[in-house]
Amino acid sequence: MLRKILFGALTLLLAFCLVGCGKKDAAGGDAKKEEPKAETAMPEGTPDKAVLAYAQLYAYGIIEDENMKAAGMTDKDVEEVQNQVIAPLIEAFKQYPLNDESVAKMTAEYVAKLHKEMNIKTIVKKEDKTNPVVELTATTLNQEEAAKVAETNEDLLALGTAYGELQAQGLTEEQLKASPEFQEFALEAINEFIDDFPFNPESKIEITCQMAQGSDGKMYWAPKNPDEVAKFVTGQK
Repeated sequence: MLRKILFGALTLLLAFCLVGCGKKDAAGGDAKKEEPKAETAMPEGTPDKAVLAYAQLYAYGIIEDENMKAAGMTDKDVEEVQNQVIAPLIEAFKQYPLNDESVAKMTAEYVAKLHKEMNIKTIVKKEDKTNPVVELTATTLNQEEAAKVAETNEDLLALGTAYGELQAQGLTEEQLKASPEFQEFALEAINEFIDDFPFNPESKIEITCQMAQGSDGKMYWAPKNPDEVAKFVTGQK
């Protein structure tokens, strides 16, 4: 049961991410991607840091402060998109008898795994006052192989079996959520599953940038096509 829920969450993460960036910018507000007038001051930050912020946000919902500032994103801006990326995962965990503390630990483990393994990097490939080009590099999750792992992972199979047996014995979800032993067992099993995530070889894509207005009214660099970034970091391009 859990393996299906968790892999469903991976698919939902992609779906929600693409919905989020298709009609809005990464700051969560209405896209403001008009080319600036000639007298407009140069944007705050650098295009490579800005693209890195978008990539991190779409990949796993967490952005390093330096990159967030370079993209002109506030905490509120990030939370709006972050909720779309992380919420399906949290809901997936909650469908299994994990208490809130365990859900938080699993979410942190998932994000940390992607942050480490994806190793998202950016460099300015082409300097330009209007449309600089940034090279985005990442090691993305292999969705097809992840599906196979979700169906065959021995730790999840053992967890599912144990859960079924405990239910047959009359234990309720609330009792299992209150059980330190079960929570520890569940966390270890899901951790092993997360550690087995398969990744694609490192790949690169060039992202054209343009100036965009942040929620503070200042101009910042942003991907001309945020969809490109979202599809790339979620292994769909």
